[in-house]
Amino acid sequence: MLHNGLKYVGFLIMLIFGGVFLLRWFFHDELLLDQLIAFVIGFIFYIASLFVKVR
Repeated sequence: MLHNGLKYVGFLIMLIFGGVFLLRWFFHDELLLDQLIAFVIGFIFYIASLFVKVR
């Protein structure tokens, strides 16, 4: 159960914040650090779900 939750939340965070980061970068030529940090946190959640599944 925890594995699926972490995987789902991590993927959604990466999708939302990574998408906004790319859109702002392409259209407005801005690199927003808060969007990038949120994407990295989502990536950490997603990778953590792999370790929870193994254990």
